[in-house]
Amino acid sequence: MRNPMEMTQSGILHWSLRPSTADSAPSRPRSGSRAGAPRAAGERPPVPSASGAAGALALGATAGEALAGQAPSRGAEPLRPQRIELPSYLNTPVRRPDGEPLSDQEHTVALKKVQDLELLTQACRRASKGKDEGRAHFSLGVLRDNLGQYQKAIESYNQFLRVCKECNDAQGCGLAYHCIGVDYQLLAGGGVGGAGGGRPGSACRGHGGESGEVKPELLRKAISFHNKHREGADSVGKFVAHLNSGLAYALLGEKEASTVNHQYALRYALQLHSLEGQSLAIGSLGFSRGMYDHDAGKMSVLIERYVELCGALKQPRNQASALQRLGALAGQRGDNEQSASYFQQAMEHAREHGDLETELDCSVQLGVAKGQAGMEDYLGEILERAIVHGRGWA
Repeated sequence: MRNPMEMTQSGILHWSLRPSTADSAPSRPRSGSRAGAPRAAGERPPVPSASGAAGALALGATAGEALAGQAPSRGAEPLRPQRIELPSYLNTPVRRPDGEPLSDQEHTVALKKVQDLELLTQACRRASKGKDEGRAHFSLGVLRDNLGQYQKAIESYNQFLRVCKECNDAQGCGLAYHCIGVDYQLLAGGGVGGAGGGRPGSACRGHGGESGEVKPELLRKAISFHNKHREGADSVGKFVAHLNSGLAYALLGEKEASTVNHQYALRYALQLHSLEGQSLAIGSLGFSRGMYDHDAGKMSVLIERYVELCGALKQPRNQASALQRLGALAGQRGDNEQSASYFQQAMEHAREHGDLETELDCSVQLGVAKGQAGMEDYLGEILERAIVHGRGWA
């Protein structure tokens, strides 16, 4: 694959295709496809069909509803597994960002809806209403995700997958694979952050595994389901599957596989003319463990492009975190003045938008960078005096 920074960038600010579940079809991941490479160039995705009973869930989603859980000032965050959102007219529960706590009232309402849907699934099963049963199982999965009950959500999505298979609904199967893969990734401790390179705002606060430890066996399962989702998906689905797989590989410490998947995600984002997708792919390349970890120059180019994208998308909080990352990279290169400049910009961005935590972090890092820059000047003066005094004494 070509260097991602050599590709043409897009100026269009939205997704151009519906979510991949509209075109998803179940299939086994290719043997030996460790990094999740896409289909051969020119191979066309399958034509969507509305004939499947539960597949009605997956059809008709609009471009702007492709990803779930985006904050207004931040947008979709790197290092966070991305979910495909369904259109509101399908009347499935609204999906909340993973890890966002429910209020007491919301929690009570969600539990009541879960009880109602459990009864509904049984009634639909007895009445052989496959489409309604599938929608109820899927809605149960979303509610359990909102409650943070990811293992129970997987059970619901598996039931949804069963119904889709009974109805020969390829689109619904793709949606099920996607949801199961993300939940395994969250259970594995791959919720947000743990990938290593830096911190895009609050995206470093993990909420996946209860112990905070990464569970490799669950990450492997997640990658397997992402591959199944990807195999029959359209360009948006391939983008999401590669992005999530890249994050999982990063947590496993497989840097090459992580980087390749993120590069493919960037490729599909470029094909879709999506700045949001490009920001996610480039942000993931720049903030997670990958092949560029020890190349501060290449990493700086990636993060600089990410800063530009965040500015175009009006995501100041992500932009502040990216500037903070650039400051750290400049410090690694020994350019303390440039490092201080980046930390100053990041601190100002954070202050303007009320991000107190990032502002405090940047103020500390700014002080360190200025201290190091001043230390260089101080040591230079001492050396100069020593040379002058040495010559005078001689």
